[in-house]
Amino acid sequence: MRTGIDAKALPAPALAILVAPCVAAAMLPAAARADTTAQFAVTANITAGCLVDGLGSSGNAGLVGRLDFGVDSTFSRATRTATSTATQAIRLRCTPGVNLTMTVNGGNHAASGMRNLQRGTDASARISYALCQDAGCTQPIVIGGAPAVPVTGTNSEDVRLPIYGSLTLSGTLPPGTYTDSLIVTLSW
Repeated sequence: MRTGIDAKALPAPALAILVAPCVAAAMLPAAARADTTAQFAVTANITAGCLVDGLGSSGNAGLVGRLDFGVDSTFSRATRTATSTATQAIRLRCTPGVNLTMTVNGGNHAASGMRNLQRGTDASARISYALCQDAGCTQPIVIGGAPAVPVTGTNSEDVRLPIYGSLTLSGTLPPGTYTDSLIVTLSW
């Protein structure tokens, strides 16, 4: 029994068939090695914006201010003004140069383009009021926000929203507490 190929036992053409591929393979150059380099871009884009913090999570959560016209008699025909007071600190930080603006919706009881305070669920017991950007109420804050109100002091710990109010009592209002709730939207 033979365990290998005996070159003496093979005819010459068979030996050539076995040896030729080995010789040809030995004559080929070694696999070529090359370093290939390429570039890829790495970028970061920082956008201008603002960070709002301090709206809380309990108690007055989300309530940024209060406008209180005070207490009057049912028969009063007085005109009352009020300045908004913060119910909690708002921390607001903006990228330098960002223009921050504020809009205020019509509230829960708006009708005929006017904001209204309402006594409980009685839609017939309402007091119309105006919101303004200034204490003299010469610059109104219109429902829908056209134009939006500029807000200053955007890189401070305590931002004051410029909201003032004015109303005139009719002298015929039923007694009770009249309320409304507004949504303030800050945009940049």
